[in-house]
Amino acid sequence: MATSLFLDRGFGRTTLDLVAQHAEVGKSSLYARYPSKGDLFAAVVSLSIQTMFDHMAPVPEGLDLGQRLQAVGEALIDGMLNPRCVAFMRITAAEADNFPDLALMAYQVSFDGSVAYVLKGLGAANLDAADPALIKLAQRFVELAVQPLSFQAAFGIDPAQLRMRSLQCVHDAIELLQEKIAMANKG
Repeated sequence: MATSLFLDRGFGRTTLDLVAQHAEVGKSSLYARYPSKGDLFAAVVSLSIQTMFDHMAPVPEGLDLGQRLQAVGEALIDGMLNPRCVAFMRITAAEADNFPDLALMAYQVSFDGSVAYVLKGLGAANLDAADPALIKLAQRFVELAVQPLSFQAAFGIDPAQLRMRSLQCVHDAIELLQEKIAMANKG
């Protein structure tokens, strides 16, 4: 219920009283669990991000590394361009001055989830014990392939247009990283 209210009304016009009313729970119960609107919003944003990653397609098997990265990049972009995800990016960014820790947490959870998904695409069996160089590569892939399109969506660029560009953006990021790896191996 709180998710719908935040998405429909934004942060500023959503109150804990309104959430309690729509959820048909007592105000004291809601306030006991979420002492402030910021706390409730943080829980809603975290759950929304986690739900997006829980619904990501498994990393395809039987493909070469470039094909796996292409599939992973396109899946991440598709998830980030979901209207609900875009709406939460906008609301969180709009409230960043008032709730900087919340904005940072939302960014970090989203970024870390994206990096973990890319690590799976890179073949990391144990994400917690992944090679630091592989983690750095996954981070750069997210920064190059995924974030620019998700940020553009947050600023109002048509998601359909961004989806059409995603194939090329992911491909370009893969090429850049492959060139960097080749240069590092020569040195």
